[in-house]
Amino acid sequence: MKRVYIILSLILLVSAGAKAAPGIERVYLGTDKNVYVAGENLWISAFCFDISASKPELSKISSVVYAELHSSAGAVLTTKIALKGGRGSGVSSLPVTLPTGNYKLIGYTSYMRNESPIPVFEKTISVYNTVSASRDASVVVMDSPSDSIRSSSSVQKEYSAPFIELAIPYGEALKRESAYEFSLSNKSSSALNTSISVTRAEVLPDYSKENLLSFLEGGFVNRTELSDKYIAEYEGEIIKGRLTGAGTNGANLSGVTVFLSVPKGNAEIYTSSVTPDGKIAFFTDNIYGNREFVLEVRSPDTTSRYSVELDDPFARPALSAPVKLQLLPWMQKPLEERSFAMQVAKRFGADTLFERVVPRHNPLLNEKKWTYLLDDYTRFPVMEEVIIEYVTELRYRKNGNSAQLQVRREDSFNSLSFTRDNTLAILDGIPVFDHMKILQYDPLKVKSLEIYGGIYYIGNISFTGIVSFKTYKGDYPGLKFDKNVRILDFSGVQYPVKFTGKEAAGGKIPDFRHTVYWDPVAQIAANGEKKFTVFTPSLPGKYIVTVEGLDQSGKAFRFQKDFNIE
Repeated sequence: MKRVYIILSLILLVSAGAKAAPGIERVYLGTDKNVYVAGENLWISAFCFDISASKPELSKISSVVYAELHSSAGAVLTTKIALKGGRGSGVSSLPVTLPTGNYKLIGYTSYMRNESPIPVFEKTISVYNTVSASRDASVVVMDSPSDSIRSSSSVQKEYSAPFIELAIPYGEALKRESAYEFSLSNKSSSALNTSISVTRAEVLPDYSKENLLSFLEGGFVNRTELSDKYIAEYEGEIIKGRLTGAGTNGANLSGVTVFLSVPKGNAEIYTSSVTPDGKIAFFTDNIYGNREFVLEVRSPDTTSRYSVELDDPFARPALSAPVKLQLLPWMQKPLEERSFAMQVAKRFGADTLFERVVPRHNPLLNEKKWTYLLDDYTRFPVMEEVIIEYVTELRYRKNGNSAQLQVRREDSFNSLSFTRDNTLAILDGIPVFDHMKILQYDPLKVKSLEIYGGIYYIGNISFTGIVSFKTYKGDYPGLKFDKNVRILDFSGVQYPVKFTGKEAAGGKIPDFRHTVYWDPVAQIAANGEKKFTVFTPSLPGKYIVTVEGLDQSGKAFRFQKDFNIE
């Protein structure tokens, strides 16, 4: 009887969990400014909110935000931003071929695509192409401006945060090409999660009306009906695709597995079983930067040929046309100045001098290992002889034309044994299932050998022991692939970045920065302060510090203060 009560209780708990209201996400994308020249960097600070509670709070659901830049004709630029605790950042270079016009920057998570229509965040940004006469359909040429636009220089101060104080040294009049320490004080009893930008005051029209304060105060349409087509990306991007090729025509795909590996990485390896209709999905913990993928199809039928196609992860929704951008005669001089600054930055690399944070070291191999640096040993003609002579933790067994590497393991009773038949061999991050290729590989190309004796689970497949071979350049020279391997270029999520201007201000390159400082994810403790150094550029004029963010209760704020460079 007791067992019956326990079972009934579990059923009730599962039922209650099934009816619990799911999280509902909304995205806000802040940028360093709202007006750009084609060729400049677009710096993004991402906020992802869960609005299912009584107050919006930073979401713990998704780990990726998808951002798209749309012209009147559709998406012209896409990028992915990694999220941690609802916050993330990234940077995209606006192509120098981008036509003049107003564009819509939109953001959403994969989980938000379960709503119809997708409740994307939209923000207007203006782009001026100063090296080409190409124009978007949103452009109109006028002799005099309408009253519906403004410049950022006309908005000198905005206060919704009386608890913030910004101390600017020397009476807010700074010298060019110098370093100054700014102090941002939080006078409240709540920690702040912010973004900080320092940019030159904009004289060109600003068509954007979006900021974090208006975004949260504007309210949301809280939809409770969600489809289940898109799985929330809790750990990282879910890379989807499908199997193609002659081997899929009416074939039974049960038992077919696809391996995804990232060369030059630290065992970034994922697996996916293939559904009966040929679909695959890799549940990653986010892959950063522009990388190369090696995709290998492993099938019980070794005679079949397959290929792998990856799906487009972006929604590319149809949007209403952006607001018209007015081209006026007086804009010529400020656009010439911005064009000169952009071209100097491109020529001398100033637009690439930013700080990048590497988010992790090794997602899979993080335990005790044996390491051999082959420069410390006399190399033999093939790797087989190196293993025999030097590597005591590794052996192999041959059976005809095949071979199996085996790793020495030690159990809790200090008993030694070797693994059997399921050791994973990796060369520059790529699984090599034919171990004869490893035994016959040229040791002169190998820099190091690492041996791991644990049990590892990659998707639904387990391996006992991993042997990782790394070459000098990480480009797997001379490795021959099987017929069911495909190599693809892949754009992963953005590395977390901030721009301090320190390198650009070092005196070695011309310094005409329009964005002087950018910290997209800045934390300020309760009753604390954040100090940051501003390296002033060579351009005199008015500059604006903008701080926007949230306190711990989810209340938004926006703060601006200007200063001059003489």
